[in-house]
Amino acid sequence: MAGGFYIDIHVTAEKPPSGQEIFGRAPDFTAANVMLWSDEPMVAIDARTVLLGYLFRKGPPSVRVRDWAGVDGSALVAANGRELINGYWGGYVFVHVAEDGALYVLRDPSGLLPCYIRRSGCATALAGDVTDLVVPEPGRLDFEEIGRILASGDARGRNTCLVGVEELIAGECLVVDRRSARIERWWSPWDHVTPRGMSVEEETSQLRWTIADCIGSWSSCFPSILLGSSGGLDSSIVAVAATPRSERLTALTLVSPGVAGDERPYAHAVASSLGIRLRHAPLDLADIDVERAVTPHHPWPISPIFKQAVGAIHQRLHSEMPIDAHFSGNGGDGIFCSIRSAVPLLDHFLSKGQRTGLGKIVRDISSLTGADIVTVLRHAWLRHRRSGGAHLPRYNELGLEREVLARIEAQGFSHPWLSAPADALPGKTVHVAFLMRAQKSLELYPRRSAPPHIAPLLSQPIVELCLSIPTWHWIADGRDRAVARAAFSNRLPRTIIERQQKGGPAEFNLSIYRTQRDRLHELIRHGVLAGAGIIDTSLLDEPEDMSWRGNAREQRILAFAAAESWARRWNGG
Repeated sequence: MAGGFYIDIHVTAEKPPSGQEIFGRAPDFTAANVMLWSDEPMVAIDARTVLLGYLFRKGPPSVRVRDWAGVDGSALVAANGRELINGYWGGYVFVHVAEDGALYVLRDPSGLLPCYIRRSGCATALAGDVTDLVVPEPGRLDFEEIGRILASGDARGRNTCLVGVEELIAGECLVVDRRSARIERWWSPWDHVTPRGMSVEEETSQLRWTIADCIGSWSSCFPSILLGSSGGLDSSIVAVAATPRSERLTALTLVSPGVAGDERPYAHAVASSLGIRLRHAPLDLADIDVERAVTPHHPWPISPIFKQAVGAIHQRLHSEMPIDAHFSGNGGDGIFCSIRSAVPLLDHFLSKGQRTGLGKIVRDISSLTGADIVTVLRHAWLRHRRSGGAHLPRYNELGLEREVLARIEAQGFSHPWLSAPADALPGKTVHVAFLMRAQKSLELYPRRSAPPHIAPLLSQPIVELCLSIPTWHWIADGRDRAVARAAFSNRLPRTIIERQQKGGPAEFNLSIYRTQRDRLHELIRHGVLAGAGIIDTSLLDEPEDMSWRGNAREQRILAFAAAESWARRWNGG
């Protein structure tokens, strides 16, 4: 089920290829000086307005919009698309050319349909795949942005790591008129952090129904879905909500070395309780090539090397069964505010004062984190003194050149969501930072040649509801993601609801390092990132350490190698 789109404004003949060359046909939509090609589902609204992707009218029950007519379309056009934010949701890009020739391109708040921008003089192009906007060549890399990505998950902003390419951030609208091209923020997570005045029981019920409505709506769009299922809470909730309206849902769990890498018992418990098919497959070192870019269609080098083995498994399954979409529980930790610090205590104190309930929150945090009560109180006080409790970017200095790290730390945040209002509660600054990280390069594979990846927990109604739930409700009874657990306590096996830790591919990653050590070191030592002064190669010369510190070093080397192979690919190598 191929997708992708290309929008050309002030149609140009300069390289990279125009949409006509990319799609091999005449444009699917033209208005004024705008030409558009799309293999995404298209909803025509009028002669000057079109919507790409998937759109639902807000419920419950939500209803998919496949065509448009009547008053709703007129109201939408009159507001240049702003009404979409309030009355609809989905994974879409909205395109409208006003009577005066101004262009409005809105990316929906979920960010589930990628949208990148390339501006060159008076010409602007947008696409859902960055490879349609620029080609690999020397001078293409933005080394400063690569350094930012390697330094911190909080450092990423609008700029990509490719010169001349920006991301249109979820909820933003690009406005191009005769005077300028500017980006306006039409949706912000900060518009939804105010509590709705519900009890915990009401929040639990509302979350259950909202998730069922949104994920069920997504499930009805694709005949055959492959769900990545680890047996963790987030993917299990997706499975529960998707099953009733999915024609064919198959769960896939990946197996890697070590006890923590084999989650088949948990995945089997979920699949059995729901009556869905379960496949399992081992991650294979034979599928790893450390010199090959993992996701060259991403404009940031963020995909770990082990994803090559995941991609190989998906490719083999594609030859065995129909797959119209990949579903996952990606983003769940952030959306369900999986917070493990004392900030919920600060939130409660700052919003309600010294009222009853503080003692329970201290005990909940102690139970969740394993810290004693005195440590919890000390941590809360120190955090409040440091920054009023607000989230501050965290930097990983391991293996980075000091000058690079110093510049990045001095610059601070660059993502607009991380600029919190003055009255923001500390826990909500953390929650919003989690949400920002969850939207990082969601596309598993190039959209025009592979089924889309849907992370349905990022759906706008789910996100807005979760943002409004106080942080201390998310840690009730010493359990992370407590509201989500309670919402599905009667729908999932108890082993899943009570599960606090989840496995992963850590042992497989270490196997990659130990079998490919020399190639990894050579790749980094003589790479473009070291040559550009980003990576301090003395990290490679440190003696092997069998403690957890050594594990951190090996994981960092793997991350550097993945970034290096991506950089070489885009540098024309």
